[in-house]
Amino acid sequence: MCLKIMYFLDDGLGFGGAAHTLLRQAVLMKNAGHKALLSISNYKTEEIAEEYLDICIKSDIEIIRLPFQISSQPEDIDVLSIIKNYTVVRDAVKNYIPDLIHSIQINPIVELVSREFNVPHIMNIYQIQECFFSIRYTDIFSRYHICDSWYYANIWKKVLHTDSTCIRTVANNPLSNNLSQRKPLQNKIIRYCCVGGIYTRKNQLEVIKAFEIAISEGLQGELYFYGYDKGSYADECKKYLVEKNLSKCVRIMGFYSTMEEEYEKADVLLCGSTCESYPNVISEALAHGLIVISTPVAGVPEVIRDGYNGYLCEDYSKTAIYRKIMQFDQERKSGKIEEVLFNANDTYRKVHSPESVSAALIKYYDHVLKDSRRTSEITIESIREKFLNIVKLYDNNYGEFVYSEIAQLKLWYMYHIKDVLIKLTAKKERKVYIWGAGRLAKTMKYMIEIFFPFLRIEGFIDNYKQGELFDLPIFRPEGIVQEHDNILFVGVTNRQEEILQTLQEYSRIYNQDYFVLTPRLW
Repeated sequence: MCLKIMYFLDDGLGFGGAAHTLLRQAVLMKNAGHKALLSISNYKTEEIAEEYLDICIKSDIEIIRLPFQISSQPEDIDVLSIIKNYTVVRDAVKNYIPDLIHSIQINPIVELVSREFNVPHIMNIYQIQECFFSIRYTDIFSRYHICDSWYYANIWKKVLHTDSTCIRTVANNPLSNNLSQRKPLQNKIIRYCCVGGIYTRKNQLEVIKAFEIAISEGLQGELYFYGYDKGSYADECKKYLVEKNLSKCVRIMGFYSTMEEEYEKADVLLCGSTCESYPNVISEALAHGLIVISTPVAGVPEVIRDGYNGYLCEDYSKTAIYRKIMQFDQERKSGKIEEVLFNANDTYRKVHSPESVSAALIKYYDHVLKDSRRTSEITIESIREKFLNIVKLYDNNYGEFVYSEIAQLKLWYMYHIKDVLIKLTAKKERKVYIWGAGRLAKTMKYMIEIFFPFLRIEGFIDNYKQGELFDLPIFRPEGIVQEHDNILFVGVTNRQEEILQTLQEYSRIYNQDYFVLTPRLW
């Protein structure tokens, strides 16, 4: 049976790991004889990444542009975009008449269209924090779900009652599974690589410190970092290299559009991530015959078995990473590494090869097509009616917002937290504070005044500023954070993670006594 499958990705420049995974899945289905149409959003930009074009041209996959927004979590869903762009997306689906729809992240327009035409819709989505669903959201979520780890597949199943499965990322093997072509690991300077943008959750500083300890213990090796290297955390890593005089053996190379040649030069992948579902770089490393040393993040222990097909750290610390680097080096010298490499190659064939991933994908597609699972009765008409008043409020006060795009993005969230706020203040008036006295402060103030007129703002909270802002006092966070009778609105993007961590340390409860009115960052 030849299936017609419509794939919905991110915007034209959003070619991250999730988009890459779904695009590769589309290619697999095209190669298996099915028809694939790729829909790329022009919600933010009309531009399109060359990687999209190159892969689609090589695989003869047609691309269309459609106006839809996606979100990696249920808080920042653009309900205005759903209302405005539904008809355009609906007409495109009606014109193609797909047997299946497959998208990345949460894509409400696509889910609502799939319900109208009774076409099964599968979403690929990965990390989640259970607190994201502490609010009961209007049900615009897909019933079918593919994750790249069972760890997160089970959490999504728990919070959304999805039909969830795990299908690993796919990677092509340039060695064609020929072990004889592998580079010998004895008697050489080992080249380690760490691949991915330099961010706190990628934990590169701990990897650097682990490598530093190993070098001091006599390790002969070089470490190369590949990925986006801008921002304060990347600067911290670079500063550490200079201060510790490590630049000769540790190098930050910046972003590479393709890693094929670099993987060929490398021997070992170091993955230090603290927050991932299943790092795509592990599948790429296994495909290129690299040894994998990884932290035990999420789904990694489901595939990498310590000392069998790679090396799994006990935790995320420099000490744990250092120990596995040294274990690998000892087993490299003893020759035991050949057994690990053999098992790693077998793991690649069974888990990450095009053949294994294609078979798993076809099996799940077949299951979904035969399944009679009911979807929610929420439709586009329900959404238009439900959000009519809040959209009117936004339209009527559009000129009041300095950053109207933020207010628009949070309409969905504000609609759903309003009842919580009403209950909080029904029996007792509570003091309300906005955390952040910077560029977004005015927008945050107007959002609260317009959408929650029953609240009275007491002032702003800021670690660095003093005095007054918009005739309201600016307070230091100490003391206010400890008073659980007040209501806090986080109104910053910079340092958002640090602020949320502080609130958690003081036992504040998300969506009960504090709320985030800016785009939620991972």
